[in-house]
Amino acid sequence: MFGDSTFSEAGQKGAPVASGSFRGVAPADRSEPVSILIVEDEALVASYIEAVLAEAGYRVAGVAASGTEALALAAERQPSLALVDIRLTGPTDGIELACQLRRKFALPVIFLSGQIDDETGRRAERAQPLGFLRKPFRPSQVFNAIERALRQPGG
Repeated sequence: MFGDSTFSEAGQKGAPVASGSFRGVAPADRSEPVSILIVEDEALVASYIEAVLAEAGYRVAGVAASGTEALALAAERQPSLALVDIRLTGPTDGIELACQLRRKFALPVIFLSGQIDDETGRRAERAQPLGFLRKPFRPSQVFNAIERALRQPGG
């Protein structure tokens, strides 16, 4: 489903990257922290991710529990990257949200999810994520996924 080639590393560490319809993820000088939007409908998981990101020196652009809330935060705060749970409550799942974030804001995503079936995996791949974190995850896995995303073109 999500093979190593889907999320291979590319680009130079810390260099601005741009490819396809995505803007670069990493600031050229990395003097300002990368701004990350968290989209997670489980409050405990969202607060855990927020703490992990803050401890690693990233700036949290906001925490959204739904697609509608995420789109509003993305428009207002213009994050560099979004961590998006695939299974969200409400009419828009994380995969559709990722497509909307890319289309409307050129915002790349890293997916978060527990177990997913093959069809959901295929849909997720078509959304062109920069990475995938399987729940439960350790802080080091979150950090490593973001750092890989910062080094690769957006798709």
